[in-house]
Amino acid sequence: MEPQTDPRPSRPSPLEPPRRPEQPPESTPTPTANGRAHWEALRAERARPAETPEARFQEFRFPTEHPSTLLRRLLRDEPYVFAPGLYNAGGVKLAAHAGFKAAYLSGYSYAVEEHGVTDVGAFSRNELAEQAARMVRASAYWQRERYVTDGELREPLPLVMDMEDGHGGFGQVQMLMQQIVPTGVAAGHLEDQAERRCGHLPGKMLVPVEKQIERLLAARSEADQLGCDDFVLIARTDAATARYTPEGRPGGIDLAIERTLAYARAEIHNRRAIDLAWCEFKDQDWEAICHWARAVRAEHPDLELAINLSSSFDWTNPRFLPVFSMEQLAEEGFRYLFMTLADNHAGRNGSWEFFRDIQARGTAAFPDLQEREARSGTPSRSHNVLAGTPTYFTGGTVFGSRSFSSGDVRASDAALSEVAP
Repeated sequence: MEPQTDPRPSRPSPLEPPRRPEQPPESTPTPTANGRAHWEALRAERARPAETPEARFQEFRFPTEHPSTLLRRLLRDEPYVFAPGLYNAGGVKLAAHAGFKAAYLSGYSYAVEEHGVTDVGAFSRNELAEQAARMVRASAYWQRERYVTDGELREPLPLVMDMEDGHGGFGQVQMLMQQIVPTGVAAGHLEDQAERRCGHLPGKMLVPVEKQIERLLAARSEADQLGCDDFVLIARTDAATARYTPEGRPGGIDLAIERTLAYARAEIHNRRAIDLAWCEFKDQDWEAICHWARAVRAEHPDLELAINLSSSFDWTNPRFLPVFSMEQLAEEGFRYLFMTLADNHAGRNGSWEFFRDIQARGTAAFPDLQEREARSGTPSRSHNVLAGTPTYFTGGTVFGSRSFSSGDVRASDAALSEVAP
């Protein structure tokens, strides 16, 4: 009798490597077919960027990680993080091109640039939240533009936002957090003022410590409940330069220390409410800065500090020269450094010089401006580069547009107006 064969398919021995099913060459997936997985492989350097801008456009994926997680990683791994004070989306892109790793939305800059007024609470909570959302998007757009244009894998700039006094009590703070956390704001600071104004304007009044703690707890709780435990919360005190205080005594460094320590002790959800502490100083007096920092860290050695290297300081004052370095600040525990009106001062100075030159020399000022831009290397020498126009046209090619094609983008801005036959 002939042996019977088993109709069931044979099973490989457990010791044999599994057999890979054969696939025809045409079934091999394209890089973009794997979407997010392929993008993560690119970021991990397990794959190489595509050769053409059009293919890179299809490879690109916006980050899914909340920017607050990136900011925490920077604060952990870098000696310090410096962020220039900005007020709009174009400023974020310029800062990114310049190599900064974080950005700061300044309330004063927004007030003067968007409303033409000083920083005395002239804008609403919704306004600043909407501006922050635009700036977060601009950072993501820049990330895409760098990859599509040059194949560079860059991180977005996490945005730290001036949350003022929370625009009221804890209920207003909760609503503010509901607006800014989902749009990708990485961090924010809350001040202990009773009437909003710039920290370097006179006549500041403070709320009671308990009221400020309510605001801080509300912000921390709302971020956690939104699923963003990494949101970086900064407690700011204006006690060093306040005129009216609930404590009944003039402001000063010692009062600032007392209030900062109280804020650092506040806890909710089994964690400290704040991640960084900041005292608004009247000037760059190194002794005062160190006195506050060392007193705070004596009780809370693991609490990191922030400092405003303010445009209101007289950085030319011989009393404070030579200027201390950012590395010296980092040694004292300052990990987040910023200049609130950096873009406002630098940008307005450049505009002022150009405007005056036009008044004096007319059109002769125009070529000189472009020559200065070329020498400086600023991406704004071509407004189309800063705006991401080449990437927009690349997208048009991918989408099959006949009116926006990457082949139409020439080397100069003037050539962009040419119509291809």
